[in-house]
Amino acid sequence: STLGRRCRQFGTTVAAATATPTTTTATTAKSPMPQFICLEEATVEDMALASVQFQKVASAEKQAESILNLFKSSRGQNVGSQVCLYEHGLQTATRAYDDGAGQETIVIALLHDIGELLSPVCHGEVAAALLRPYISNESHWILTHHEVFQAYYYAHAIPENCDKDAREQFRKSQHFRACEYFCEKYDQTSFDPDYQSKQIEFFEPMVMELISREAYSMPEHMLCELNRAKASILGGYPES
Repeated sequence: STLGRRCRQFGTTVAAATATPTTTTATTAKSPMPQFICLEEATVEDMALASVQFQKVASAEKQAESILNLFKSSRGQNVGSQVCLYEHGLQTATRAYDDGAGQETIVIALLHDIGELLSPVCHGEVAAALLRPYISNESHWILTHHEVFQAYYYAHAIPENCDKDAREQFRKSQHFRACEYFCEKYDQTSFDPDYQSKQIEFFEPMVMELISREAYSMPEHMLCELNRAKASILGGYPES
């Protein structure tokens, strides 16, 4: 990234400034931090230091860890079925894996409901937004729309204000069939307390691989104005 190159340009200064000092005391010096108090005052040296710190706390590995921890926090959280959200995610991902789905589909199957407790009525967008820089437009569409497609399978049991055919307004989308398949084969079937799911350790490397992808690197990402804009400022963010 641009900021990464700037950081390397000042590598000697940064390395000297951030190296752990040799000392016989128990005191550890803090890493130097940028001195600006508003962004327009920042210097190249400031942003080189900022890049070092940002990379420490938001590297691809740290991002994957945070996303997995959010998923793991759903263990024991039950929204009204025979399995908790954590088991539902594992089960959905296992079904995708056993069906021969690609790794990206398996990961979105695992994480599709990580926003369920944060914003139930738009939880699909939560997962979609977190993974957006690293997934295809189709995977993003599936995550964003899956809760609407799920209603097709349970709306008959909801007396009011739950339209089974809400998905029909999206039938002309090129991604309709993919989302329909995802929900029918993986999502709506994954509430079985007797199903033998693979454990989270099986899926963790897949999540790490996906988050390690270069952000907004797919040509199809550039079809979206917002993606293009975000891709143009990647120099200010941690490298994948």
